[in-house]
Amino acid sequence: MSQSGTTHKLVATAQTVHTGFFESTIPPVLTIESGDTVILTTMMLFDNQLRCGITSEELSALRRTYAERMMGPHTLTGPIFVHGAEPGDVLEVRIQKLLPIDYGINLNLPGNVGAGGLPEDFPDGQCRTLKFDSERKEAIFSPEITIPLKPFFGVMGVAPRQGERKPAGVPDYFGGNIDNKELVAGTTLYLPVQVKGALFSAGDVHAAQGDGEVNLTAIETALEEGILRFVVRKNMKLDRPVGETATHWITMGFHQDLNEAVKIALRDAIQFLVRTKAVTPNDAYALCSMAVDLRVTQIVDGNKGIHAMIPKSIFKK
Repeated sequence: MSQSGTTHKLVATAQTVHTGFFESTIPPVLTIESGDTVILTTMMLFDNQLRCGITSEELSALRRTYAERMMGPHTLTGPIFVHGAEPGDVLEVRIQKLLPIDYGINLNLPGNVGAGGLPEDFPDGQCRTLKFDSERKEAIFSPEITIPLKPFFGVMGVAPRQGERKPAGVPDYFGGNIDNKELVAGTTLYLPVQVKGALFSAGDVHAAQGDGEVNLTAIETALEEGILRFVVRKNMKLDRPVGETATHWITMGFHQDLNEAVKIALRDAIQFLVRTKAVTPNDAYALCSMAVDLRVTQIVDGNKGIHAMIPKSIFKK
């Protein structure tokens, strides 16, 4: 780990973002050492073209333009090359601060697009702009309804395996569109490194989200300031992302079939308990049934998500 703990600034510009996919051939925009901190900003979706007051008609036209270019909407700051990160290592991403801009947008696409949890029930698209009360840390849905701001990155990931090009909107073994609302400031994400330098990127910031993200989006926003610290872990081996909060470890499963996502998250939780708590697989399975909560991360990202919440409180040490 870097002893200096250098702090870098990375402002989201046309030269420091990429949109739509993860790939190991994208040149890094910043090179750091393990132990360094990055202060960064992000853009809104569609290269910052998703804006306050956008209409459903404008959004549909924007979406068509990106679809014709075979691109998704997720605009990501990065990649960041971390010296010392090699395939088989784990990149530890400590999320220290997430300060959003002063508004966010929730949208659902017209039902014939087939996106979201209930496209057949909502034939018309909708865009809603929500202003934020920074003092109260709330999004104003209406005069009678406010939503607490709990910002997190919808997308965090490293480059996939050499030769693979992965959509930024579909979560997978390298991370991507995880959409896990637990990963707020003060938490940590562990990502399995696939290529030299890891090549970390992040974006698609959400000001708040319900588990499931059922209409397709959360409160989509951007970061005025985010602070992340990166540590290369040679002593960890992971197949998929794992999260850690003050109270829980979190394993995550992604699959087109929600039932299969359950199995992946559950098997990873069992393996985690066997590896770190010296219990048998049968006892780990029992602990999962007695104390671990399975939650639907999201149902709208191509690969659906389940996360298993393993409480730290049940362990004496």
